[in-house]
Amino acid sequence: MVESPPLGTPLPLDEHACSVSMPQWSHVIGYEEGEEEVSKALACGYPRFVYHPYILTLMDHAIEVYCKKEGNEKVGEHTVDCILMPSLRAANRCRDFIVKAALSSTDELISPDNSLDVPDLCSPVDLTTQAHRRVKTMDLEVEGIHAVVFPATTGVAIEAKSYWQHTGEIVTSRRASAALQRLGVPFDRITPKFCSSASESDSDSFHDGHHCLHQSFPPASSVSPSPPNPLDTLVGRLSDITAQPQDNIYLAPSGMQAIHSALRLSRRLRHEEHRGPGSAVVYGFPYLDTLKMCGRKELCDGVEFFGFGDERDLNTLKFLLSSRAKSSPNKKDPGITCLITEFPSNPLLNIPDLMKLRALADEYNFLIIVDDTIGNFANLDLLKDGCADVICTSLTKIFNGRGDAIAGSLIIGSAGKKSAQLKRIMQGFNEGSNHGDLYVQDADAVSKNSVDFVSRSSRINATAERLAEWLRGRDEVDVIYYPKFQSQGDLYERFMVKGEERRDGHVGGYGGLFSIVLKDDVCERTFYDTLEVCKGPSLGTNFTLACPYTLLAHYHELDFARAYGVQPNLIRVSVGLEEYEDIKVAFEGAFEVCRRVKEEAEEAREGLGRLGGLGGEAGRRAFGTVARGGTGMEGLRMQRWGMGEVRRGGGIGGRPRFASSGGGSGEGMEVQPLVGRKVLRGGWRRGGPRRLGMLGVGLGIIGGG
Repeated sequence: MVESPPLGTPLPLDEHACSVSMPQWSHVIGYEEGEEEVSKALACGYPRFVYHPYILTLMDHAIEVYCKKEGNEKVGEHTVDCILMPSLRAANRCRDFIVKAALSSTDELISPDNSLDVPDLCSPVDLTTQAHRRVKTMDLEVEGIHAVVFPATTGVAIEAKSYWQHTGEIVTSRRASAALQRLGVPFDRITPKFCSSASESDSDSFHDGHHCLHQSFPPASSVSPSPPNPLDTLVGRLSDITAQPQDNIYLAPSGMQAIHSALRLSRRLRHEEHRGPGSAVVYGFPYLDTLKMCGRKELCDGVEFFGFGDERDLNTLKFLLSSRAKSSPNKKDPGITCLITEFPSNPLLNIPDLMKLRALADEYNFLIIVDDTIGNFANLDLLKDGCADVICTSLTKIFNGRGDAIAGSLIIGSAGKKSAQLKRIMQGFNEGSNHGDLYVQDADAVSKNSVDFVSRSSRINATAERLAEWLRGRDEVDVIYYPKFQSQGDLYERFMVKGEERRDGHVGGYGGLFSIVLKDDVCERTFYDTLEVCKGPSLGTNFTLACPYTLLAHYHELDFARAYGVQPNLIRVSVGLEEYEDIKVAFEGAFEVCRRVKEEAEEAREGLGRLGGLGGEAGRRAFGTVARGGTGMEGLRMQRWGMGEVRRGGGIGGRPRFASSGGGSGEGMEVQPLVGRKVLRGGWRRGGPRRLGMLGVGLGIIGGG
């Protein structure tokens, strides 16, 4: 193993890296609190949460172009800002979202509903046709990129960034880099300052073995020249692995955009069947943006959240469906358009009972949409026998592996009862193509890096299983979340791919992700700080990657997360391609430091306790009661976890319940509009949040799956 790279280093050391190093607990706290010295140190971040420097440069250029067209060329006096979209259709959807969310208007909408793509009669090239609009679209006439231009106010900018994050309709750093080069706009590469020996690879990316740990697989030098269309190559590979026809497979610029497309797909189907608006069900505690997206009235007609995804939630769901159906005009329709779940869930690795959910979907006529990113389609066949209608996958993760490209896929199960209808609608969404808005250079990178995906998946499965078994027996570990150990383990194995079912002989496993909660007398901060693996957002990289997931994803709603069993001190680990013994040594080293700190703390308490008048309280304070200082456990927990009470809706049996009619995130989840209050004080223009490029909208600032 190598030492954790310094704060802010791209992970991997590549200009298109999808993660960033945050090697200390204090870095995570500092970032979430909006500390400028932490934010400024980050060269990049997960692309949906962080505007890449190349994106920021292209935004500046777009604003200059717009102002010149409007006759205002005074630099620094711009009253507009913008966000970039990968296509005209995406720009129109983003524009409508901003109008609805920030301007509370309907008279300027292009389309009455997010699930409908309506041609815009105004030209994104000749802006005089849009003079009456407060939010405009502008064609940059390069790489398909369109700018959505809006008033430079914090409130509008927050909603624009929200669309980027929640829907995943983004412009990637590769697309931005290509556009800047074609436009002749100068920009600085982000990686050379981190490594003096950095060199440019065949794929126009920087890497360094010490920090990257694993270069492209196979190495770039051994990869044959790029095929004429890597998008087709990628579709073909997905088809081979999943045994689904190529015309059932649709690419996306991110995994979140695939989920967003699936939500739009379900709503469009319901619209075509003349069944009126329908809510989405989010089943099980999901990755944060899935729930947040469904809770936006601009994107969905309401959401019902069943955050445990267990037998009790299943019974509650049955009751909800039955009662709603009985009260509907035809006594059959509960007003549900789709059920979205993860298999397994992130970060608790819970397993929903898909067979029972499928039966409910058949009875009440809604779609089953499954995010299989963590389990991955080499290990699981969730489309078998039409169990899931659609699977959505972040190809950014283990499929790509290297962590240097963002992409997603949506696959419609050929055995599903509504497969033909869904394919027709998706063809309409993508104008007859299955490439979506995935950029060709990103597809090329993913295609090259995924050549050995199946063998990497097998190796990571084996290493993660051994590591999970070992950690399960450690005295320091209170609980480990891993599919094999879950009470619903047989539900996972029901869909696990057997060796004889695959032409390549791959045997399904439990994936490379697990989460641990340490015992109360083990300092999670000390453990994290001294664990010598890469540390930052995202998962599925070829190198082992750890993060304090709950702090990253739910810092401003710790009580909400804890109400569903997601503890603030949870540490999530994504296992990489390193040797098992090397990873084990890194964990043993961190445990040993924790043991020494514990012994020193106990000795200090005993010593201070003997001093008159000081007692045990002084002993606790001696080791730090501030989350960002000291090494003590008790003081850290006192400050970090004392954040108020959980607000509970009308749950059954005292359980928290969360539902929204589409007007926001609903009871039980407090929405924080943006991260650092310090950052917001800087305004929106130069020196403000967009300039820092580090803002995540809503809960969970760093993000990254």
